[in-house]
Amino acid sequence: MPRTTPDWSPESEEDYEFARRQLKKRFAQWRATVGAAVERDAGETPIHYKWAFLDGHLTRWTREDLDDVYLELHPAKVIVDDDDLTDVLDEAKTFIRFLDETGLLDPHSDSPDVLVDHLDAIEEQFRHNMADASRYSFGKRMWMTAQSEGVRLDDRASIDAFIADFNARPLAQRDAILGPGLPPRPRATGRFTPPGTPPKARSTKRRKRRR
Repeated sequence: MPRTTPDWSPESEEDYEFARRQLKKRFAQWRATVGAAVERDAGETPIHYKWAFLDGHLTRWTREDLDDVYLELHPAKVIVDDDDLTDVLDEAKTFIRFLDETGLLDPHSDSPDVLVDHLDAIEEQFRHNMADASRYSFGKRMWMTAQSEGVRLDDRASIDAFIADFNARPLAQRDAILGPGLPPRPRATGRFTPPGTPPKARSTKRRKRRR
């Protein structure tokens, strides 16, 4: 029988995809109701990173979760123009408000007011971390180089041509961009996480990693 009720703490990739689609659909409907712009990718970032890198519970949020997503994972993995950084945190605040007003925010979460206030409190640190190149992952360095050379990240042929060209460059040139000791022949894999970089592949076994 087809699923009718999503599991907000899914155990499998299939259950996650169903929950993700349902949550984004509800988010879009709520945004329309409150007069907010309905954007196709709204909610994708917090939902994806909660599943792929944190505890996997899509509607349970704490201040620690927000720190992980916006002070660690975003600086490492996501490419965002400086002018759009405020929009990133505004989306997070709107997502928290949506979960609260629709009754979806898990009762083991921090209170919505605490979560929103915390996003305000970390904005300066978020901006600092996003500008700190030492935090950039291998993948982010790769895609930033591609973008700087005019590669469109939504164009597979353009990406493949860039990777082939990059792999043919002298090792010293590649190391200057990505850092020494990194794999010499990177591959573009995984789905993109708009507006940033391809996420790390998720293990088939559910990970519940907390810091």
